[in-house]
Amino acid sequence: MEKTNIRTLILEALMLIDVEGEYSHKVIDMALEKYSYLSKADRGFFSKVVHGVVEYRLQLDFIIKKYNGGKRIKPVIREILRMAIYQMLYMDRVPDRAIINEAVNLVKLRRLTALTGFVNGILRKISSEKETVSFDDISIRYSMPEFLLDIIKENTDKYFDKTLEYFLEGRPVSIRVNTSKSKVTDVVKELEESNIRVERSSLNDTVLYIRGFDKVDDISVIKSGKCYITDVSSSMIAELIIPDNIKKVLDVCAAPGGKSFLLADKIDNEALIYSCDISENKVNLITENAKVQGFKNIIPLVADARVFDERFAESDLVVADLPCSGIGIIGKKPDIKYRLNAENMNSLAVLQKEILDNVSQYVKMGKELIFSTCTLNKAENEENVSLFLKNHSDFKAVDLTKRLKSALIEKFDKDELEKGYLKLIPGRDGCDGFFIAVFRRDDD
Repeated sequence: MEKTNIRTLILEALMLIDVEGEYSHKVIDMALEKYSYLSKADRGFFSKVVHGVVEYRLQLDFIIKKYNGGKRIKPVIREILRMAIYQMLYMDRVPDRAIINEAVNLVKLRRLTALTGFVNGILRKISSEKETVSFDDISIRYSMPEFLLDIIKENTDKYFDKTLEYFLEGRPVSIRVNTSKSKVTDVVKELEESNIRVERSSLNDTVLYIRGFDKVDDISVIKSGKCYITDVSSSMIAELIIPDNIKKVLDVCAAPGGKSFLLADKIDNEALIYSCDISENKVNLITENAKVQGFKNIIPLVADARVFDERFAESDLVVADLPCSGIGIIGKKPDIKYRLNAENMNSLAVLQKEILDNVSQYVKMGKELIFSTCTLNKAENEENVSLFLKNHSDFKAVDLTKRLKSALIEKFDKDELEKGYLKLIPGRDGCDGFFIAVFRRDDD
């Protein structure tokens, strides 16, 4: 496609995200599927600009405000300016003069000819002074709302700056090897023979970071079910369970199925794994993915995790990876930081408590419940752990120093591990932010 067409596609995507409220990762995926004929270079350009504009929105708007003379700007013009400024600051594929010309062309295509002079003038001014642009305000520098900065700082300590930088960095796709189908070494060899660059995770040797491919769905090891896409942080759940004598497992809020596959690969293949979610669409996704992975002991079911269901009673293991504010995965889903507020974060903490109270009833005496989130928010993590233990005297926190290899123990806070939970900090070990707590049901 011509460059103008690609930029038109980018503009349409950004309007869907910012004006219509669609999530950027879904818009990008839908567009790439619809326009699958695009070249590898154009697909990469489209994804990078759309994701980057969303990621740097606060910073881009700060620059626009500085140069626009206080004028009100139409939403479509704002998006054209954002995408042009992002390219000028963070990409070197196209010279500034061409970026500006393409932005002006977009204005004309939108039949807003009267605004071409405004767009041309503001972009030329920014281009001429971009080397002097600086951001004293940390919120603008990292394009992170103030209230989230406070939460991140409280929960990352000395890794605060590194975490904020990590959220803005490009990163490889991470995949986990389905070891019931293939050896890790064989998967690495197959990937490298396809000219895909591979790096192993330092946290989990079944997780690989991959770069240098076009369409992830076309990668042979993923199409064949030898691997599936997941972050290393969530795969740490497998490092914390004792797989012996597990015959019945419940995985709630399970779509698209990654935790269920993790468990199926770890425990006896005769064990039944009830992989549940609240809607038919989500459960269908689990069913399709389980078929690709080849796990026949996964039973996808529609079920509300807040409502007691007799079918799941006396489970040997319950995994509750629950809906959360998602602060730990802002690097992958930057929309999150603009949608969160204190009210919806509090409501999520309440929902988690409600689900934990219900699913705890399914755990057989002497067996375990795993609670996890992909957030850094204490109200959803540590505070819910304390509240759960206070309200459920039949459960005890599991000392996780007895579950992890010594080399891994050194990567985490030992006091936290002894209290029954571990936190993965974004940027510390090349992973997303994640929280995992393990409780054991005991009658003594």
